[in-house]
Parts: sequence; structure tokens; C-alpha cells
Amino acid sequence: MSQITVREPDVKITELPFHPEHKEWGAKESVIYNTRISGDPEGRSAVKIWRNKRKDMDEEELEKEEKGFLEFLSERGHISAFYQANVGITYEVPRHTTLFLCSFDHPKYLQQSQRYTKAREFISYTDSEEVKELFSKQSDLYNRMLESEEVPKEDARYILPLGTAATHIHQNTNVAGLMNIHRVLKSEGNVVPKITQQVFSGAVDKLNSKSPDLFNEDIMDYLMEADKGYPVANMFSKGNKWITELLKDYNTDKTVSEFSYSIDEELEERAEEFNDEALSFLSLSNSSEKVEGFITTMSISAWHQFMRNDTVKQSVESVYDAAEREEIIVPHTIKGSKFEEEYISLFEESLKLYRKIKEGESKEKAMEVLPHGLGLGIAFNFDGFNRTKGFLPDRTQEAAQWEIRKIARHIDSRY
Repeated sequence: MSQITVREPDVKITELPFHPEHKEWGAKESVIYNTRISGDPEGRSAVKIWRNKRKDMDEEELEKEEKGFLEFLSERGHISAFYQANVGITYEVPRHTTLFLCSFDHPKYLQQSQRYTKAREFISYTDSEEVKELFSKQSDLYNRMLESEEVPKEDARYILPLGTAATHIHQNTNVAGLMNIHRVLKSEGNVVPKITQQVFSGAVDKLNSKSPDLFNEDIMDYLMEADKGYPVANMFSKGNKWITELLKDYNTDKTVSEFSYSIDEELEERAEEFNDEALSFLSLSNSSEKVEGFITTMSISAWHQFMRNDTVKQSVESVYDAAEREEIIVPHTIKGSKFEEEYISLFEESLKLYRKIKEGESKEKAMEVLPHGLGLGIAFNFDGFNRTKGFLPDRTQEAAQWEIRKIARHIDSRY
């Protein structure tokens, strides 16, 4: 049995905004004084407004005014102001956390790829020997497939659990981006694992220690109450009714199918409530009468790359519903190989342990044992750009991940 390393997550603030000529200038000043230029009667620059304020007011007065101005901006939903000061955050988290974070159009991310680098450890709060034993089995099969040189890294990873470590992920963001993550984590339909919520809270706390008037939950709550935010295709929702309904008629033997769904009162009402599943589904079409697009299933590994195409409108099945469907995706390099039987057997063992932990504790805790090869339902649609210059030309190339390439080529053949 493989010796494995299971450790806790970590988060660090690695970049903060600064002014090359003024060391006192930071994130708060960038938001406040770059915003003030829009209504300054004298037409002064942001730095000049800042200098004059510091000259005319003592430190306590200035701090009080700045705090009040930030609250004024957030209460009125002036979200563009909160894009002004980008920060860098470096995470060491489980892969399922990256699946949540990267589903947002903003922030932006760079991370270590499992297509090209070897997975070496796991990140989890688990003290379960059963979970650790399963991690060890999954790691052992993964390593043996790589050692055989018959299965590439991008296919061997399908057996790895969602508790596998993403040891290097860099997030470039600001208050507006953080607010939307905060909004989804607080939403009624959220079943995002607690480890992700705790890591995100840790990042906000560390930013708060650098600039407490700017990076705080009050500011984010004010923006939420002003209905600022944008829908996200969140695979960690309680459920996505509209994807579930489409999958009832979808034949998983097909690469992709087209669908047409009449917009009913329930969908409109849920969208009005800013329900992310409803909004992400409704955003697939500009029609007021129906939603049209494509429906397919793909592995979680493929979905991670597919949703990084953030110009493609998409809506995703809940991973918890996918775990009930139990669709096992077997890469072509494993299918028919000496590893296929063990791969499927271990996959089934993972699903069995998922059910056991879900019934005994919770599904959000059980989720980390699910392999990356689990099939997820995805509804999506293309605009003209993604048909001619974006997704299709990029993803029909040989360098594209094989599941996404297969889907792209199937659609491309129809146009």
C-alpha cells in the first residue's frame, strides 16, 4: 500500500497594491481616491486628492471619513470602485476547493496542472482511517498507471479523489471578486464543503488585518444587499433541477445532444431570487420563451478545464446528484488495459464509501472521496465568438483535453 501524506490547507496573502512613489498608499487608498476622481470639482488626480486630504485632516478624522466613504459606496452598490485594488492570494487546498473557486468568472487563477504534474499528497481534515486507506489505494493505482507509461498523467488522475492536494494555486482578485464568492457561500442553495469555507474566511481575515476598513464582511454584505454579483455555475449546490431534468432524456452514450427548454414560472421566480442554478441556466439563452443549447456529461477533470472557458455560458449538475447517478468515465488509455478492472472496482469502492459517510455524517464531508472520473452533467451554449474564434477553434485542436476535444469536434461538425 502506498504511503501517503494528508495535511491541512494553507492560505497566504502574497501581493498587495502599492504606489511606486508613496509607500503609505495601499488597497484602501486605491479604491477610495481612484473613485473620488469621478466627481472632483477641481479635476485633481487621485494622488493629489489624497495628499490634500491628509494635509487638511488629522489621522483620526481622515480614517473616519474614509471608512464612511467605503460604506457609502458599498451601500449604493458602486461595485466598480471595488475592482480598483487587486490582491494576490496563494492557496494550498484540496482539488475540490479549486473546482469551486475557479468556477467564478472573476477572480482569475493560475494553478499547478494535474495534466502535466504528478499528484503527491492530499489535503483534508479527515481523521477517518477508512478515508486514508481509500486515498492510499487510489494513490497506489495512480502511481502504477504512471509507472507503466501506458497511461498519461491526464488520464491516470481520473481515479484520484477530490481530496487530492492542489499545492499551488494563485488567485488575483479584489473586494468585488471576494464579495461574489462570499455571496455564494452564504446562499441558501450552497453545500460547499466546510474546508473551502474556512480557507476562504482565512483569506479574508488575513486581508482584513492589512486593510480592515476595506476587506470586511460588512462591505461585502452591503454589496450583496444592493444585488451586486453575477451567477456562477456551482457544482456544490443542493441541486440543479433544470440540469437534472435534461439528463433524464440524455443518452450518456452520445457525445452531446441539443435541447430546448420552455421558460416556466418556477425558473423565472428562482432567477428573480438570484438563485445561481436558475440564473446560470437561464443565461444560456437570450430568448424570453425558451432556453436552448447543448447537454453533455463529462468527468470532473474535464469540467475543471471546460469551465475555465469563462466566455462560454454554462450550468452544471450538482456533484451530489452526480454521485447518485454514479456515471463512471473511463479514459480510453485505461479502457481495455490491464488497469481497467481495478479502476472500475476502486471507483465503485469510492462511491460505496461516499454513501456510507454521507449517511453517517454529511454529503459535503463524504464528497472528498469521489474520484475525478465521476461524470457531471453540463448544459452550455455558444455565441458567435466562441463558434468562430474562441472555444471551438481552441478545443478542437489535438492539445485540448480529450473529452472536451471530442465534444468540440462533435459540435463543430454540425456547423
